[in-house]
Amino acid sequence: MYILIPALNEAGQIVNTVNLMRRVVHHLPITTSLVIINDGSDDGTGEKLKQFSGDPFVHVITRELPNARQGKGLALNAGLRWIESQSHHPKNTIVGVIDSDAKPTRQVTERICQAFIHSNYDLIQTAIAINNVSNFLTLMQAFEFDYPNLLQQVIRTEWGSAIASGNGQFMTLQMAADVKWHNALLDDLEFSINGLLKGYRGGFLADTFMPQEGVLTYGPLVKQRVRWCQGGMQCLFKYGKALFFSKRIPSKLKTEILIFMGLPFLSIIFSISSIISFGVLIAHLFIWPASSILIGTTIFLISMFITAAMIAMTDHSLHHTKCLFSVKPAGLMTVGNLIYIWQLVPVAYIALIHLMTNQTTWAKTAHAMPSEQRPNNSQS
Repeated sequence: MYILIPALNEAGQIVNTVNLMRRVVHHLPITTSLVIINDGSDDGTGEKLKQFSGDPFVHVITRELPNARQGKGLALNAGLRWIESQSHHPKNTIVGVIDSDAKPTRQVTERICQAFIHSNYDLIQTAIAINNVSNFLTLMQAFEFDYPNLLQQVIRTEWGSAIASGNGQFMTLQMAADVKWHNALLDDLEFSINGLLKGYRGGFLADTFMPQEGVLTYGPLVKQRVRWCQGGMQCLFKYGKALFFSKRIPSKLKTEILIFMGLPFLSIIFSISSIISFGVLIAHLFIWPASSILIGTTIFLISMFITAAMIAMTDHSLHHTKCLFSVKPAGLMTVGNLIYIWQLVPVAYIALIHLMTNQTTWAKTAHAMPSEQRPNNSQS
């Protein structure tokens, strides 16, 4: 197994990440090497990585401008080319992709290996655990990954195939070499679509969580989500027709993916209609106060019920005796989801403007300083 770790200006944590990964993979039943792609860093990341030059299980690839910083996908392809040069059997070699802020445990990597050994999947995707929950935004990102995103991947697997989704994606060398990464801003979605069109299928480990840092402040969060949203729009225009007419992809799965890529456009329509409805409700409040309060309260309670039902269903169905969150944070998620949804409303509009004005510059997610893992997720 080779684990690709793209690094752009990660001097503050790349050494800790590599040392952690060396300890974790040492116990695996298969030979594992780390491939670090220094993608044009100018903060001293390259200097930090020089200390691993004598390690036979750590290989550093240095990309320099102007070829560097062209997107995560192209950086991963540089690592893939080196792996292909090592002359391994493509079906018996695993290629993993993790972010430089990931802190997987030994148990996580062991479960990934076992998933390949005991299945015929070409791709394995883990669940994601936000490991720095410290404020409202990180709590709601934890909600996103631990509940709706997790359920979405479970449904996709049931309907034919999970898809690669950021941190914790592993695939056979055969699939990686055949599909490769391209230049969409949502590289993992583009990789997955091309894989599906070629007949590759993925599985999802719903009880195995890859730790990941949440974004701490609103500005960087919007910037991150705009890139993801714009990447989904790009994939819809680029691959929507091929997906729709593909005979290899099950109908339910292709419908789900097409709707997923079209959600930004639907959210633009829904947010406008919601703002209009809210304005009408406020106007009616002065004329029919009792009825307006009743309607507003009913809408709020229904929204809370849907979020609470999602949390309860996931904890009960997928985690049995162990809930992902205690009662207090789960309650905050239930109330806060309605606020969080409105905080993300500008994302689709900004992404659409970027798409229409051909602003396709790839921007990395802003990472916080290294933090402790959240034990109840990362150890599960």
